[in-house]
Amino acid sequence: MSEEVHPSDPVVVTFDQVAKALGTEEAIGSLDEASKRDNTIAPVQRAAIMAGVGNVLEQIRLAEKSAGAKVLTTPHDARAARLQSLIASGEAAKLTYAALPTGGLEALFDTNDWFGWASVAWEKLKHLTPHAMVRPRNAKASAFPDRARIAVLGDWGTGLYGAPKIAAAVKSDPDPFEIILHLGDVYYSGTEKEIARRFLEVWPHRSGSTNRALNSNHEMYSGGDAYFDRTLPAFGQDGSYFAYQNAHWTLVGLDVAYIDHAIDDEQVQWLLDVVRNAGDRRIVLFSHHQLYSSIESEQGTKLWSHPGFGALLRSKRIFAWYWGHEHRCTVFESPDANFGILGRCIGHSGMPQSRTPTIGLKRAAGSVYERADWRVCPATTVEGNKLARAVVLEGPNEFIVGEEEKFLPHGYGVLNFDGVHLEEEIRSATGKVIYSKRLA
Repeated sequence: MSEEVHPSDPVVVTFDQVAKALGTEEAIGSLDEASKRDNTIAPVQRAAIMAGVGNVLEQIRLAEKSAGAKVLTTPHDARAARLQSLIASGEAAKLTYAALPTGGLEALFDTNDWFGWASVAWEKLKHLTPHAMVRPRNAKASAFPDRARIAVLGDWGTGLYGAPKIAAAVKSDPDPFEIILHLGDVYYSGTEKEIARRFLEVWPHRSGSTNRALNSNHEMYSGGDAYFDRTLPAFGQDGSYFAYQNAHWTLVGLDVAYIDHAIDDEQVQWLLDVVRNAGDRRIVLFSHHQLYSSIESEQGTKLWSHPGFGALLRSKRIFAWYWGHEHRCTVFESPDANFGILGRCIGHSGMPQSRTPTIGLKRAAGSVYERADWRVCPATTVEGNKLARAVVLEGPNEFIVGEEEKFLPHGYGVLNFDGVHLEEEIRSATGKVIYSKRLA
């Protein structure tokens, strides 16, 4: 049953509603008419976009099918994500809402102006010109204390499930955080409204903490405008990549999303300058996209094949790398053979992730794994990269109500720097330490 709700409540756009908005004969006919009235693109481009409408619907259907429940899902597809953002916004439509037992509100789509709706939808289906990248002023790393804590949240920008719990845990932590870092992804496509309501308004701001946010594919799906024009100014951040340094450590946040899952030449040169200025300090990287994965097929091929960046990786100069994108928590137990990097995925802070690929894995043994259900991903070779054995966080998600058993837990990471030492923690969504290990 539909009901009136406060417009800032988190909205979920399901496949059924996208199909109503885009998959009916009336919708397709109106969209085709809108496309024919657009004289800004060539007929061949217009035809290609119309031909791809079915694929957009299929991508959204498959994402929801993979989840196996009515929860927030979205594919790695820019047009699909933009259409979900459009439906969630209520623009050019009549929306009512139905509370979902799992959390959030399902947007129930309707319109009495199909051509008006289709005209707006057509603009979302067209190619967007991305916002110009905002780069740091120089390669000088900002200072951070020799003793410092950093909170690391990945794929947190849902406003749902474990994300609000994580915000509360970070805000109420009795010890200070020097930096609170988001590894990227505000859903569905990082529009201005989504950045405001699912991210900035609910971000765990703390007095005395610096806030930083990395660029991601979902922010770039809407062209990156809200990320560059809203998030960066709100955080006092002068570029989409940055560096911090103390007497023993150099921390570098990278933008490997402006060019999807890749890195540009100018940024690589900046990074090489930062590394050179680091001397013998240990270097830790942060990014949205992964360098590699022992579970997903998507790998960082374009990253390690970049001549300058790949050479840096193969020099084994990088100590550790924290990334998101994959909505799991995965800890590689030792450095990989190719790059000598301790890889960590902290992408489990807000998006539902099916347990299907991990629930059958062998349980990890040992005292470090006793506080949660950790499973083993055996050492493997992926596209020539020899990956170490990894452990992945398993178990149900108590914050996806009624579907707890289908989804992995949400949580976040905490890095504790103390002189030459680094201890990492994985925490549950409520702040409980479920894994800790000294890395140096």
